[in-house]
Parts: sequence; C-alpha cells; structure tokens
Amino acid sequence: MSFRKRGEVLNGRESTARGVSGGNRLPQRTPLNTPMRGPVSGSRQPTLSGRMANLKVREQLPVDVQEQAQAQDQDLLDVNHPGIRPSPVSAHLSTSTGCSDLDKVLTHQGLPLGNSILVEEQGTTEFNSILSRLFAAQGVVYNRIGGAPNAGNTHLIVLSLNQSFAKELPGIYKGSRKDVKKSQISEEQSKISVQNLNEQNNATTPQRYKDFKIAWKYRFHDEKKNGQENLVDSNENEYRDYNHQFDITSRMMPAPTSSEITFISPIQPIPNVITQLEKTINLHSNKLIRIIIPSLLHPAMYPPKMFNLTGIIALLHGLRSIIKKYGDRCVMFGTISSDLFGPLLLTQLENLFDSVVKLEPFPQEMLQWLEKIYKSQPSKVQHGLLHVFKLPVFSERGEMRVTKSEWAFRNGRKKFEIEEWSIPVEDTEDENPNQKNEKSMNRPENNDPTGSSGKSTTISLDY
Repeated sequence: MSFRKRGEVLNGRESTARGVSGGNRLPQRTPLNTPMRGPVSGSRQPTLSGRMANLKVREQLPVDVQEQAQAQDQDLLDVNHPGIRPSPVSAHLSTSTGCSDLDKVLTHQGLPLGNSILVEEQGTTEFNSILSRLFAAQGVVYNRIGGAPNAGNTHLIVLSLNQSFAKELPGIYKGSRKDVKKSQISEEQSKISVQNLNEQNNATTPQRYKDFKIAWKYRFHDEKKNGQENLVDSNENEYRDYNHQFDITSRMMPAPTSSEITFISPIQPIPNVITQLEKTINLHSNKLIRIIIPSLLHPAMYPPKMFNLTGIIALLHGLRSIIKKYGDRCVMFGTISSDLFGPLLLTQLENLFDSVVKLEPFPQEMLQWLEKIYKSQPSKVQHGLLHVFKLPVFSERGEMRVTKSEWAFRNGRKKFEIEEWSIPVEDTEDENPNQKNEKSMNRPENNDPTGSSGKSTTISLDY
C-alpha cells in the first residue's frame, strides 16, 4: 500500500478530483454543453427557465468560455420572436399552427418547439390541406412583421413537388365591408388635422372640469374597472402578433418568395433530402424553421418504393432527428390521407410524430340533416369530427390521450373553427292553432251528436 500527500502531482498531472490549480488540466464539461431540459423528465424542449438558468451559470464561467457560449448562441432563436410564447401548461416555448382553435386543442396554445404534428383525414375531402396552408401562411406573416422579407425571422421548408403551394396561401382576414370602412375612417382620422389638434387639446384639460360625478365612489368604481380592463388589454397586446385570422377565400399578396420558402423534392434519395434540409436550416440561422409536409405519401408525388416501411420510416426518422437536433427553433407539420394505407403503416407513422389528430368528415346525409336544423343559421353547420390521438411534450412518444367524438370542426370563410361537439336537437315546428282547431272539428268524434263515436259507456251523464 502506498500513500501520497495532499496536492501531490502524479505522472505530471494534477488530481482533478481535488481541484488543484496548475499543470495540464483535463477538459471539463461545462453546463453549457448539456441539453436544456424542461420541467418534465425526458423532454428535450427549451424553456424560459432553462435559458435563464444557463445565463446565471454562464456569468460564473471564465471569459474564454463565455465567448465560446456566445458564439453558440448566435444560432439560437430570439426569445422576443413574435411567433413564440411560453406554454401555459409546461412553460415550453410554442408557436402557433395558424388556427387558434387547434392551438387550444393541443393544450399549449400552439405547437411546442422541437415537436411535430400529423393531421390525418378520412375520406376524399381535403380539409387537412387547409390547415397546412394556414400553418404556412402564419409563418410568412411572422417573417414580414419585423420588416423586409430578406431580413425576416422565420423560414418555411416545404417537402413537396407542388411548386404552386406558395401561391395558394390565404391572406389575412380584414373583416367585413363595414369593418374595412371603419378602419379606413380611423386611418384618416389619425392623420394630423386641425380637428385632431382640438381634440388633443380638449383631452389635456383637467378631468374635474369635464366630468362631474354625484358621489366620489362612482368615480372610484369606474377607475377600478378601467384599470382591470387595461390590465386585460395589456396581456392580450403582449402576444398580439402571435396568432392571426386568415381569409380562406383570398390569397396572400405578395406571394412568398424564395427567401421566405424553400421547396425540397421528396423523389431524390433520402440522404440527399436530409442533407439539403439541414443545409437550409444552417443557412437560415437564428430563425424560426417551420417544416411542412403536405399530402404525405401522395401517389402523385412519392415513388412506389416510399410506400414500403423501409422507405418512409427511414425518411421520417431522418426528419425527426433533424427536428430534435434543432429543437430550439424547429417544428414540423404533416398531413396524410388515412384511407390510402393500412393500419400497420399508419401506426408506424403515428409513432414518429409527437402529436396526432384525425379529421372525420360527416357523410352527405349528416350534412343535409345539419343544414336542415340550422336552416336559419348556416354558419353553425359543422363539417366533421376531430379526434385527438396524441398530444406533444409530455413524453418522447407524446401524451397518450385519446379523445374521440368530443370535437367538431367547421370550415368557414373567416377561419377554420374547432368546437365541442354535441348532437343538435331537431325542433319540429308546431302547426297553426287555427289549423289544429279545424282538424279537431273535422274529426268523426266531433261530428257524432251522441258524443260517443259509436261506443257505449256505462257512466251516467245525468247531473
């Protein structure tokens, strides 16, 4: 047995366990190299609390390590991005899907960063394509909020052969004709004029000369009420650019350019697709990346070899690895028609997405019945059911929550709406009382003078 003194150097090196300075120090792993984890164990999504913790640890590191960390942060997404907000459930950073109702169904007010969603649809309709265009349009609006499109903050990557997808994106809903006129009037009134100056001068006069109350408590009550309203308005204005309402019948003008959207062909070999995707993400550093796969495994766009498990599973595994690698600024949205594939392939595809929802349109008989019930209110007619199979973030395979026939969707001009489903009650209109009396008078019982309608009775009618 051998003994050594405390701090003695062995083989030309110091004992790193004792933390003695001098000599050739072994490289130590700093907390900056560890992945940021959220409040839920096993999740790899960036959170605000995780970023703040890293900043506090970074302040205690040497200067050279801080400079290296700052160089790594150049690829991180800005927390003040208009399309980013913390989830009210888990505080993970989330981005909107372009449909406010779908954001609420996902329980995070959007899709958390580093996650993916698959929208399945049963039948020959294409309601899921509307959701994919809303997802893309929302990303383009984010990119144009900060100024010029070339210096934007968001980039779209579309895995499709349909180059006209960019020209089919809906524009922002500007309201009805009355709303458009009101907005034009407000813009004209906001311009500098003699009348506006007089109104501003009147607004600067003391309140006691303009407002006379009978009792001071009324004013106190009004001030308290106005303060609460201002607080609510301030909370809403904090994320006023997070979600927008789109007009499905209109088109976005101007259409997205090559600096805002990139198309990648799914026909090329899978390694080339993954390489081109990662190169595009690195080219647009410090931006929010929204990957869209419209009409996944559509026979007109994908070769026959992709319909095998060895083909499509390899592609989705590569896409999933890219999303998890750039989980602090990347999300993916995919759509598929479930009637084209068997249950085995669909199950494998669902396992590779963090959240799965399914659209089940109503048959023609059901639509006719709903139109009959809501004859006076055609805007209330639902077009199908929305089933939730899996929600994101809570585990590596998503939250295994299945809710069937609890939600219904409606495709309207203003927006794609999702609401709780309840079977409406058919109210049969009563006949007019005059017609009802006439029918009762024409009955054979009323024409019988004996009042017995040919039937004998044992009850005495004498009073």
